[in-house]
Amino acid sequence: MIEAVRSKVVGELEKIVGARYVSTNPADLYIYSQDMTQAEPGWPDAVALPKTVGEIQAIVKLANREKVPVIPYLAGGNIGGLTIPLRGGITLDLKRMDRILEVNDTDMYAVIEPGVTFGHMKACLEKHHPHFVYTYAFSPPSTGVMTNALLQGLDSLSYRYGAASSWVTGLEVVLPTGELVKIGSCAVSDGWQSLAPLPELAGLFLGWQGTTGIITKMAVSLWPKPKHSVQMTFLFMDFEGADKALKALARTRVPDDIISLSFAWAGQEAFVAQSHEKISPYPALPRKPDDPEIIVSVEITGNTREELDAKVGVIEEVARQELKGVRMVGPQSAPSTSAFFPMQMLGVLSSGGGLTWVGSYGPMSHWLEAIKEGCALQDKHGFTRTSYSRVMNEGHFVGLRWLLPYDKGDPVLVEKIKALCRDQMEMIIRHGFIPYKTPVSAIRQLEARADPEWTKLHRRVKEMLDPNNILNPGRWGAPPA
Repeated sequence: MIEAVRSKVVGELEKIVGARYVSTNPADLYIYSQDMTQAEPGWPDAVALPKTVGEIQAIVKLANREKVPVIPYLAGGNIGGLTIPLRGGITLDLKRMDRILEVNDTDMYAVIEPGVTFGHMKACLEKHHPHFVYTYAFSPPSTGVMTNALLQGLDSLSYRYGAASSWVTGLEVVLPTGELVKIGSCAVSDGWQSLAPLPELAGLFLGWQGTTGIITKMAVSLWPKPKHSVQMTFLFMDFEGADKALKALARTRVPDDIISLSFAWAGQEAFVAQSHEKISPYPALPRKPDDPEIIVSVEITGNTREELDAKVGVIEEVARQELKGVRMVGPQSAPSTSAFFPMQMLGVLSSGGGLTWVGSYGPMSHWLEAIKEGCALQDKHGFTRTSYSRVMNEGHFVGLRWLLPYDKGDPVLVEKIKALCRDQMEMIIRHGFIPYKTPVSAIRQLEARADPEWTKLHRRVKEMLDPNNILNPGRWGAPPA
C-alpha cells in the first residue's frame, strides 16, 4: 500500500473503530505476519479490531473504495498460513466480538460471534446449560468455534456428523461489498435452527477461507450430554490390522468417536499424554520392539449404564470375531465429549514455537496405502511417525494427517519440514485425499488437477461476490496469475 493511501486508510479506520483499536506498530503487525507453520511471512499494513457488525461493514466499504485487501482474523489459532496477508492490506481481528448470543434449549443450537472459543463454549454450557454438549477439536481451548466450522475441521463428534461445517445451522455475513445477509431459517424467521429447506447458500462461505464474506454470527448444533462414557483402545503392530479395525468398528455405528494414532503418541498401554516423557519429532524416535505401530481408540457413550454396557458388548464382539489376537485396553473411564481438549497432549512433544501438518480428507478405501506411504516419507526425512486419523460421518470418509511440532528457530529443520510436507502433500492428493485448511500451494495443485469447469465456477463465485477482490485475495477463487 502506498504511503498516501495507507495514511488515509488508517485515519478512516480510527474514525470507525477508535484509535485505540487500530495499529500500524511493527511490533503489533509482526503477530499477524506469521503463524506456527512454515508458511512464508506476509505483513499487513494495519490491523483493526472492530466490535460491531456496523464497524465491519464500514471497514469493508472503505476497503472497496480504496481497493485495499481485508484479511478476516478470528481467534488467531489458524494453522496453514490462512490469515497471513499475501498482498498487505488490513487484518481485521474479530476477537473483541466474543459473545454467545443465544443458547436455544428446545431447538438445541447456539448463536455465537467470531471470537468465541471452544473454551468459552465449554464454560458457558457447563455453567448455564449442563445438559448440553458441544464438540471439541484436536486443538487448544483457545481455538475458535467459528474458525473450526468455517474451515470444515474435524472434531470429537465427526464420526457421527462429519466435518464441523455440517453442524452450521445459520449464518450472518458481511459480503465483500459491505452488504449484510442472513443464511438459513434466520433469514425468514427468528429461529436459527436449520439451513433446510431453503435454497442452499451457506456453501458460498463455508470452506472459502474468508474470501467470499466475513461471518459475524453463526448458529451451531448442540447435543444432549450423555451421562456415561468409556474409552476402548486397540494396539496394532501393523497398519493392516488398524485398517481392518477402523472399517469394522465404523460399520457398527456404535461409537461417538473413532481415531487412530501412531506409536509416538502411545505408550505400552496408554496415550503418551499420561506420561511425563518428552518426545522429539526430529530426529526420529526409534520404535521399541513392544511398541504398537498404531493404536485405534473409540469413545462410547450412553444415557444409561445398561445402554453403555450394550454398546461396549458390540465392540467387544467385533474384536473377538474380526480383530482376533489384538491387544485391547478398556473399557475405561474417559473424559466425555463435553470437556476434553486432547491437543494438550502436545505438551509432551518438544518443539520451539512451530507446529504444522499435512491434513486431508479422503476415502476409507485408500487410507491404508496413504498412511503407509506418508509414514514412510517421515522415515525418509528423519521424522518420528506422527499420524493421526479420525473416521468421519460413520465411515463414509476419513481424516488423515501427520502432526509436526518443531523448532521455528532452526533454519535447517524448517527446510526439512518444508520438504517433508511438500512430499506428503503430493502423495495424499495422488491417493485421492483432499487437503483441508488448504494452504495456497495446495489450492493451486488442486486447481491444476480439477475439472476445469469446476475451477472456472469457483472463480466466478469469487468474482461475483467480491468484484474488487479485496477479501483475503490470492486464495480460493483467485484469478489466474
